[in-house]
Amino acid sequence: MAHQSTTAPDLGGTAAGARTWVPRYRVLVGIAYAVCVLGMSLSIIAEMQTGYVGSGEQPRSLGEQLVGVLGFGTLGLLLSVGAVWLFGRKLQRAGLGAVVMGVLSVPALAFFWCGMPALLGAAAAHLAGLTRDGRPVAGAPRLFGMVGLVFAVLNPLANFTAVTVSWLL
Repeated sequence: MAHQSTTAPDLGGTAAGARTWVPRYRVLVGIAYAVCVLGMSLSIIAEMQTGYVGSGEQPRSLGEQLVGVLGFGTLGLLLSVGAVWLFGRKLQRAGLGAVVMGVLSVPALAFFWCGMPALLGAAAAHLAGLTRDGRPVAGAPRLFGMVGLVFAVLNPLANFTAVTVSWLL
């Protein structure tokens, strides 16, 4: 009688015990929220306090911008955490969740200023098993997880750079 393994097969992700440079989901989403939502909000509050009016016509007041960043950023956080909770309990559902969140992170680029692509992308990366605490999946879900991971890394970097440059110039 052949020996049957009781462990789950490696589906192309990180093998058990392998290290990845990608942090845990909580850390990834925490960095995205802190940099994109809280950092941008603090920058807007600082602009309000210093009397900054900007150059040219702005379509929204600083107060409206602050509400937008906090509102859409928090919505992105809730969607991300909710998707991980909903889809992350079973490996088969995790693959579907990775695809859904990866797809949603693309149109969320319209809300890059509040970190929504990073937050949704972090969920896609986690559900695809690309984060340190994720369970690896293969195929299309992994591809969508990689797209999400790119957004989860680049969105906070872009926001941090844009805010820093705006204060320096």
